[in-house]
Amino acid sequence: MIRGPAADWRSPQSYAELLISDRRAFAWEWLRRNSRYRRQWEARAFAPSGFLADIGLLGWIDPALATPAARPIWSIERDPRVLRGRPAANDSPADDLFDVREVAAFVSVEIDASGNEHWLLSDGHWAVRLDLHDGTLLGGPVLVEHRITGLQSARPKLESLKQFVVLAEKGHLPGSMMPKERRAAQWIMELRVGDALLAGANQQAIARQLWGDAIAPSRWRVASASYRLRVQRLVKTAQRYLAEPLAGPWFD
Repeated sequence: MIRGPAADWRSPQSYAELLISDRRAFAWEWLRRNSRYRRQWEARAFAPSGFLADIGLLGWIDPALATPAARPIWSIERDPRVLRGRPAANDSPADDLFDVREVAAFVSVEIDASGNEHWLLSDGHWAVRLDLHDGTLLGGPVLVEHRITGLQSARPKLESLKQFVVLAEKGHLPGSMMPKERRAAQWIMELRVGDALLAGANQQAIARQLWGDAIAPSRWRVASASYRLRVQRLVKTAQRYLAEPLAGPWFD
């Protein structure tokens, strides 16, 4: 089984890709550190029925793969940004049609037992998800009819639809539409602490690595009490996410 930290917690550069990644990348980063997921991956041929469905993955991803190499396909039950569509009568002008071959470099797909296609369009940093029912994107340009309902539930899907349209038109996403997660730095610090715990580091070692000379050379628990409280909070958060990797705000 894969053991220990997933990245070098002492090196901020090990987490640099997450600074320019969609928040769903953090869901994967915590999941691949989870001991149960690691065990089930190793024994995936014998994994309990429904295990992947329970966590919201549509296919196994090797936990050794970090962002952006890993491109997990999350279910519509887990991810509110997933678009739902189906092929419609193809009597529209060419610029209304979507040809998945034009974005082949970004494409991954899972096909379920009912033949429904679950498409991921991603460079590993940003991600657009489309569930296609009653047809296929394979074989040529398709007129995709999107189904978006509700008020609040429509908001994340509308954002994804904008990305989908621009990606289909341009063949790439412009920088203005790429993710800029304002809490990424804090979430990365929590991941670093999670890796530190997996590496067996204690709280003092973590504090000294994160804040350097700000930590008193002796009697740090008293002399650097505020940092001690900060590291305790980080440890508590990291322990929670290591145990419950999808408990964070990664899909909000």
